[in-house]
Amino acid sequence: MAASVRDHQMFSGRGSARQDQDQGPPGFSNRGAEAPSPGTVPVDVNAPPVMDDGAEGEVLELEHMIGFTGKNLDTIIAHPRLSEVYVKSVGSAVVVGDLNDPHNQEFLRGHDMEVTALAVSATGAFIASGQAGTTHRKGFGAPVIVWDFETRRPLLTLQGHTEKVNILRFSPDEKFLAACGQDLLLQIWDLQTGELILGKKFKQVVAMFQWCDVNQKGRRNVYDIAIGSSNNVALDQLYFDPARQQWILDGTSMAMPTAGMTRDYLCSSRSADGDELLAGTSVGDLLVFKLTSHVYRASVPVCSGGLRAIVVCPTTFVIYCGGGDGTVRKLRGDDMRWTLEGEAALDGAVTSMSMVSNGTELLVGTESGRMYRMLVDDLSSQLVSVGHTAEVTCVCFGTRSDVFASASSEGAIKVWDLNNYSVLAETRVTAPGGARCMCWIGDTAVVSGWEDHFVRCHDASTMQALWEIPNAHRGAVTTVATHSDASLSYVLSGGEDGSVRIWALRSRELMLQFVEHKKGVSQVLVDVKSPNLVHSAGLDCSVFTYDLRKERRCVAHMVREGAFTGLTQRLDSEQELVTCDMNGRLLFWDCDVPDPVQVLQSPQRMTMRCVSVSPTGRYLAICGDFLVNVFDLRGGVQLMAQGLGHSEPVRDLYWSPDEKQVISVGDDCCICVWNFYGAEI
Repeated sequence: MAASVRDHQMFSGRGSARQDQDQGPPGFSNRGAEAPSPGTVPVDVNAPPVMDDGAEGEVLELEHMIGFTGKNLDTIIAHPRLSEVYVKSVGSAVVVGDLNDPHNQEFLRGHDMEVTALAVSATGAFIASGQAGTTHRKGFGAPVIVWDFETRRPLLTLQGHTEKVNILRFSPDEKFLAACGQDLLLQIWDLQTGELILGKKFKQVVAMFQWCDVNQKGRRNVYDIAIGSSNNVALDQLYFDPARQQWILDGTSMAMPTAGMTRDYLCSSRSADGDELLAGTSVGDLLVFKLTSHVYRASVPVCSGGLRAIVVCPTTFVIYCGGGDGTVRKLRGDDMRWTLEGEAALDGAVTSMSMVSNGTELLVGTESGRMYRMLVDDLSSQLVSVGHTAEVTCVCFGTRSDVFASASSEGAIKVWDLNNYSVLAETRVTAPGGARCMCWIGDTAVVSGWEDHFVRCHDASTMQALWEIPNAHRGAVTTVATHSDASLSYVLSGGEDGSVRIWALRSRELMLQFVEHKKGVSQVLVDVKSPNLVHSAGLDCSVFTYDLRKERRCVAHMVREGAFTGLTQRLDSEQELVTCDMNGRLLFWDCDVPDPVQVLQSPQRMTMRCVSVSPTGRYLAICGDFLVNVFDLRGGVQLMAQGLGHSEPVRDLYWSPDEKQVISVGDDCCICVWNFYGAEI
């Protein structure tokens, strides 16, 4: 399903250093590097990307989103009616997925920040999603969106919360939606009208909200609701007062032991017979309350690290408890009598758990970014998907188009199979700051540069560490590249110290060093025609070319302003270098011309972090802020497509060797897989 574009971020055009490139792409500015030429023609910055005549469909289609951080509770939910369908949050998107077909994903997009809370109604007709407070507008608003599951379209956008939405709950009759936020507010809306029927501010964050009985009283229902907030649990009634013509929430607190019962609540559920409230706490015990008498009955130790998820089977009366220690335990009983019938351990603290509609499986999400299918009978589990749980900093392909690698700021390296989006191999390196960059050696090994000054190499099939270069730079290793053939094999690295170093691939001995940059090196690459030439771009607004045989710099390009953040090289034209910078510019450099031969400027001056020429040399992809942009280099530079998939800035992107896909990664911990249909146009 194609991703929608929030705002087309187009570019505008001015003069050029070349007669044959004196016009920029539609919506772009083509100008000299230092000062704009007079007589600039205004352009429509909201114009769509240019498409060839007769083109059908979208050029860039969001095929798949890989990601689940597990840091928010209840953000993976099995559909209550369709056994193969689940809903999860991935960055700012709500993803409707298929347990049996990893390629079948649909994206519900309406949020501009991370989705922090999810709910699915009892019949599965509605989905609700809430987000963290936006930083894109004043007020830090955290809207709640109600979606129609059948049409996948938004029905209501509910305002009122700020900071973060923590809990969303549909009433059993699907007439109301309750939301609890980090702003201490509880809000309840009428789903038919979107009207806020109740708003109440608590002294502390509401950490537990449970709809209980629904009773008929006159023309309107009366709702029993259990609410918990830091050491206090109350059973309230929500009812309509005809005298005041408004909904009222009042009730009484549960009777607790007089001393020694101090708890913070994390989750809740009702027993299968509806007689008991079951609450999970931060100390890992299960608290049992009698709803009829409003009395605390028992504390059942279950796990360590907090009891974070409770699922009750309505037919067997069995209770499944997910713990912060990564265990799922199967309990049976009531009141003060409970027995443990089974347990299983998973990778990471359990943060989400729900019953699949067929009643034979649980869907479990953990803090390590993993999602499991677990059989309720013996608690055996099957891994469904894996995601990064920290900012994904880099991505790259080797020689295969169906395998790529990614790395994160927490030190995780993963090799992925695009056929089913599974992880073929993974490892985690304990290194402060994690990985900053990576590349392949053929399709057998992955070389990565790290914040702790190391260059490391891992076997791609096993993730076994093969070798490392300690203190490769006097600062973080920000970029790496490799070349290997019968005559010349080396590792090329650049660092925050401004140096470019060439290492012998087999011995890892330092062969050459160039210290030309005054600031950090942002990108290095091997020349597309002559492997004895290497190029570097730096944050000091300079681009250098080095001749390894002559052991010296041979070409230098500089501008007065802008920090270069990316570098790539064209395969056509005169193999020009292309840089992107923090000021939203694309600069094209010819080795024989000191100034840029073409400059494309974004009116929004969006920060560009990466630029990459496609394997055939016809297309150019850049990541700017949240967007992935693709240009056609044939006959000029034309913007073909823009894709919005990330909720935080994009850190890196890479073309697949067959040019059919682009992979982008970002600060939202997500990996977006884009199908590219440019070759079919």
